[in-house]
Amino acid sequence: MGQPRSYLRRRLSSRDRVYRCVERGASPPSCRPPVPVSAGRVILIVLGSIGVLFGVAVLAGGGFLLWADRTQREDGYLTTPTERFATPTYALTRTRLEVDTEGEGWVLNESWFGKVRIRGESSGDKTLFIGIGPQAEVARYLGTVAHANVQDIDFDPFRATYLSVSGGAPQGPPAEQHFWAASASGVGTQTLTWKVRDGDWSVVLMNADGSRGVAADVDLGAKLSFLLWVAIGLLIGGVLVTGGSTALIVLAARRRQPPSAPSVSPSAGIGSGATPAPEPPDRSTEQPPPS
Repeated sequence: MGQPRSYLRRRLSSRDRVYRCVERGASPPSCRPPVPVSAGRVILIVLGSIGVLFGVAVLAGGGFLLWADRTQREDGYLTTPTERFATPTYALTRTRLEVDTEGEGWVLNESWFGKVRIRGESSGDKTLFIGIGPQAEVARYLGTVAHANVQDIDFDPFRATYLSVSGGAPQGPPAEQHFWAASASGVGTQTLTWKVRDGDWSVVLMNADGSRGVAADVDLGAKLSFLLWVAIGLLIGGVLVTGGSTALIVLAARRRQPPSAPSVSPSAGIGSGATPAPEPPDRSTEQPPPS
């Protein structure tokens, strides 16, 4: 009766493998059993991977700010693309512009966030008016006037969302009002430059004569002198985080090798009167006892 093949193909134990590996003259590293990766190393590899992703994101942010600072400036102002704003009413507004430095006046200077620039060019022959004033005064002036307030702006692609307010015509032209913190009026391109101050402010675009139908091509600019230093800081931080996280992954992924097994010399025991140990039987050729 034939015997099952499983009895003829027994695996060698780890000790038998190491013994035979050394006996064949193989180098000790090839005779070492594999060392399993511990749970602590797996956690370190996961944390290092998260750190690499975070570092790459920081690098991308720093690179974007550096690109913007080097390519999107005009006369020192970081400038947005020129876009068309229009309404069939008497005015375009952007309200609730709150500036609160909590007493840290050094923020509002030429070296940090000192000036804002608004440029607009009216379509056709109409005279354009651009003004920035206290929110309460602007609300009082336009309280009964039909106008549109800009709620949201998307730049890619450009889309402005307006909130229309019903009403009538203004009681007087905007240039005759005396509450404006800064204003510009005229034919062609008008440029308003405003030194930023604490408070609640509103931006207003109107026709200088107060007539209905306002349309202008507008771009915004701000002096952000600190942007370059922020970009450099992000780039340096991203390099440090990415490099440290990569080193953590490499160190955690390295497997610790077990101690080397002592090599057995073929001439060991010769001349010393020792008897060589007998070779263990080859278990792969053993036959199972008859059933």
